[in-house]
Amino acid sequence: MTKKIRKWSFLLLILLLGSFTSSFAQEITVSGVITDETEGFTLIGVSVIQKGTSIGTTTDIDGKYTLTVQEGTTLVYSYIGYNDLERIASETTINIAMEEKSELLDEILVIGYGTQKKTDKTGAVAQVEADELNQGMLSDPIQGLQGKAAGVSITKKGGDPNAGFNVRIRGASGYTASSDPLYVIDGVPGGDPTSVASEDIESYNILKDAASTAIYGSRGANGVIIITTKKGGKKNGESVSEVSFTSKYSLSKVEKTVNVLDADQIRKYAKDYNKTQFIDGGANTNWQDELYRTGNTMENSLSFSGGSEKSFYRASITNTNWIGVMNGTDKERTSAKMNITHKGIDDRLTLNS
Repeated sequence: MTKKIRKWSFLLLILLLGSFTSSFAQEITVSGVITDETEGFTLIGVSVIQKGTSIGTTTDIDGKYTLTVQEGTTLVYSYIGYNDLERIASETTINIAMEEKSELLDEILVIGYGTQKKTDKTGAVAQVEADELNQGMLSDPIQGLQGKAAGVSITKKGGDPNAGFNVRIRGASGYTASSDPLYVIDGVPGGDPTSVASEDIESYNILKDAASTAIYGSRGANGVIIITTKKGGKKNGESVSEVSFTSKYSLSKVEKTVNVLDADQIRKYAKDYNKTQFIDGGANTNWQDELYRTGNTMENSLSFSGGSEKSFYRASITNTNWIGVMNGTDKERTSAKMNITHKGIDDRLTLNS
């Protein structure tokens, strides 16, 4: 009886030792680096989880991770904007190259810190391309934005034809300080939008929220309008040289004048209702005819562009001559612009001037 107990105890001990050995053998520490498949840069904050459990970790600032799991289990790698991957934990080193999701998320918008995909900034950034702007003869380039972006109000400053426009983003206003947005022209903050001809504008990007305007500090408190001008370059993958001349002409007149008394009616009114003697000098002047006239505007724009594989340029000059519908409201403006772009270091460096 004692021998049987010893025999069974010995067998049980062997089974327990085998179980512990098997248990320890099933654990494996997996480590590696996770990168972007296309560009090769490391990805920070990638989630690495043992499938079906809450056991997991995330990659550090260098894209590295370390995780102890059961050998043979499945590891799930997930990251926003990338396709999920699964790997079997059979090796101690598993490096992963993750592929971006092939969805329509590639439209790029210019924001304060650089560029972001459009889906990341919907509502906070409005983009208006040149072919979407108001066409025709514009007294101010910013007039092309009227009615084209939600939350952007553009109104004329008073009745002076030479006055500029009030631009308000999301209703920003104040009694003392200026409520105008900050203008950034080709990356240079504080520019004057009237210095750019409407023919030279490629796109507008309107930054509305605090996150996208943060880089500009207090200057961007009322929003930021980024103006990108046209540049020379390629068409259909080939370098081209172009010369373009555009001429515009428009007429303007006062559609409806105020219905006032003529000279005879004034004389009759003065005779009937004035107790004092009315001195009649015999004048019969229509002062509205003296004040208003048929105005016209002419704009001529000349541009030329070209370049090579790595360098390209664009130069333009625009002259606009306004003869306003009111006497004394004439003005003339000439603007010139030249862009030179050079790419180097395998297109990783771009120089603009």
